[in-house]
Amino acid sequence: MDTLDALSRAAAAVTSELSLPKTLQTITDIARELAGARYAALGVPSDDGMLKSFTTSGMEAGQARGIEHEPKGLGLLGAILESDVPIRLDDLHTDPRSAGFCDHHPPMTQFLGVPIISRGARVGNLYLTDPIDGEPFSEDDERLIVLLAKHAAVAIDNARLSEELQRVALSHERDRIGMELHDGVIQSVYAVGMKLEILRGQFPMTHEQEVQYQSMIEDLNQIIEDIRGYIRNLREAREEQITFRQRLENLTRHFRDFARVDVMLDVPSSLRTLNEQQRHSLTQIVREALSNVARHAHASEVQVKVREVGSYVVLTVKDNGIGFDSDTFESPESFGLRNMDQRARRLGGYLVIESEKDEGTLLTVQMPFRP
Repeated sequence: MDTLDALSRAAAAVTSELSLPKTLQTITDIARELAGARYAALGVPSDDGMLKSFTTSGMEAGQARGIEHEPKGLGLLGAILESDVPIRLDDLHTDPRSAGFCDHHPPMTQFLGVPIISRGARVGNLYLTDPIDGEPFSEDDERLIVLLAKHAAVAIDNARLSEELQRVALSHERDRIGMELHDGVIQSVYAVGMKLEILRGQFPMTHEQEVQYQSMIEDLNQIIEDIRGYIRNLREAREEQITFRQRLENLTRHFRDFARVDVMLDVPSSLRTLNEQQRHSLTQIVREALSNVARHAHASEVQVKVREVGSYVVLTVKDNGIGFDSDTFESPESFGLRNMDQRARRLGGYLVIESEKDEGTLLTVQMPFRP
């Protein structure tokens, strides 16, 4: 009865939260509580089969920060990414799929991994280790977490849909306000100005009255310009909401039409939100990289790929062109390459260019989501 009550509370908790980060944290905390585990985590996979986010429960903040890096989806975590059934182990160290732990990672022995599947697609994986009572995870623990994973799939879908609806609603609201300002308020002000013009022709005015009239007309014109400024700000604010993926889609489409080079773009729709500086700088880096391909590479194909690796976003641009001498990167004439490098550094990241003669070129940018 206690277990059913706990699961009922868990279902209510995970379905009442519409913020995706909070939903992931709530699911992770409840999974650890239900299984009586010392540690729990929820990994969200990226399109390339790695982990783009990793939410933990049971670790103190200082302990989590001390770990060398977040999991990348290798070893047992990778096995769960490829499995549609749970994996339960009494000792993960004896399993051939285990890849070990990085430096400063807390020791773990017992393991339970459960996929979170929604409408046939994987939206996450639950990982639990080391029951507090020291006993291995049981079949009942597995069934309980599998049941929680079904609720979690609904909760994650709800949160993602809610965030998408909020973005759409905000965009539509900006459009509505802009149209009302333009078609309503500005036209009303124009009408007042026209009435003043008509009155001006019907009554003779003294010099002082003429000055006052001109002042009123100038005030009306200023009001119109102010409202137009508000409309422009609304439009600019909407443009800032255009996703990084949409910017790259527009950029690669124009490049494909102009350069006649096939471009394959791979950007996950669930990419974590980037701020305006990050979106702008990464878009400019891609623009410069594609420009170099068009001018120098003689390539027939380019791959532009973005993925999340832990708390970092990784951007790669790879072509199958003629390549070049990597020492050119240090040349004073390589302004474009140095400019891309400076943009990456200003974001708290770095840029690496790998190229060999007749082997194409690979450009990689890695930067933290919170520089």
